[in-house]
Amino acid sequence: MAIDFTEKAKRFQAIDEIIASGRKLKWNQIISELNDKYKIKTGRTSFFRDIKELTEKYQAPIDTDFETSGYFYTDPKYRLPRFYTDDNAAKAAKLIKTLMDIVKGNPLYKEAQEVFESLAIEKQDLSIENIKINKSPDNDRIIFVGAPNKDIPAETWRLLDKALRENLIITFDYQSLTDTKPSPRRVQPWQLIFDNGNWNLHALDVIKNGKRRYSLGEMKNIQLTKEVFTLPKDYDFRKMTRGSFGCMCHDCFLDYKIHLHGYAARYAKNRIWGENQNISPDKKNPGPDGDGIILSFRSNQLFSIRRWTWQWADEAIPIAPEELVTDWQERRKRVNLIDEV
Repeated sequence: MAIDFTEKAKRFQAIDEIIASGRKLKWNQIISELNDKYKIKTGRTSFFRDIKELTEKYQAPIDTDFETSGYFYTDPKYRLPRFYTDDNAAKAAKLIKTLMDIVKGNPLYKEAQEVFESLAIEKQDLSIENIKINKSPDNDRIIFVGAPNKDIPAETWRLLDKALRENLIITFDYQSLTDTKPSPRRVQPWQLIFDNGNWNLHALDVIKNGKRRYSLGEMKNIQLTKEVFTLPKDYDFRKMTRGSFGCMCHDCFLDYKIHLHGYAARYAKNRIWGENQNISPDKKNPGPDGDGIILSFRSNQLFSIRRWTWQWADEAIPIAPEELVTDWQERRKRVNLIDEV
């Protein structure tokens, strides 16, 4: 059954504030104040259950005064941890639930859910699955959009999870965008990367001794071997490149210069695209509205930068390196030929 994360959090916060005030109110006085001041309705049984849970689960040092029977903290400095009481934590939990949908169905989701439950206010009931998101305006202020994830078979996740945990070499059949048919691969699985709605495996091709990225959706007939490899210190994809243009990268770093104007220029100014980035006005070619800039940076993502530059059409003109300029010019020729036909 779905539960409202905020209901108990608000009640616990209010009880904590009342007891911490040092007024030593009796149980019926606290219930009355909960209703009058905090607009929280609760009964005698529920109140005593809350007190028991606060003392047993969260080690709240609650006691009653011998003379007045009023509640107080034996440690005056104690306050209930904010994660359990802050109303913002409830909103954060709902945001986490939405974000967690990105990794739903793979081992990461299960592990994250276990951590989430260990911190949750109702460990025995609250899970990412059971957080209730009410259809109110404040719950639609932060959303995540993008291309839907391609379904990855559960068996793929199971095998990759074991291979990553135990550093096992794996084999599989794979057909890249440039291949005409699938071919067998033998790799050291290093890292999973989520890029633009797609899961990729960052790995070392054992046969070619080269770093490669494989789309999980295209990996077929995955098999675990008994060969254990040693994970290199520089395995992390983020050490190879900033990854500003996705997970595709190469061994060769090049220096890029790209003219941008219009929306492309405004968009580029707000992001980091590579190492040694510099943005300067393009005085020789200011563009139709005089807002032209030259974006300079160093990167090893030539393939992705080619596509990125081309997508801006007339708002982006490559200046360097030669590989990027030549590709852009050839693409323009092919488009012109199509227009002539």
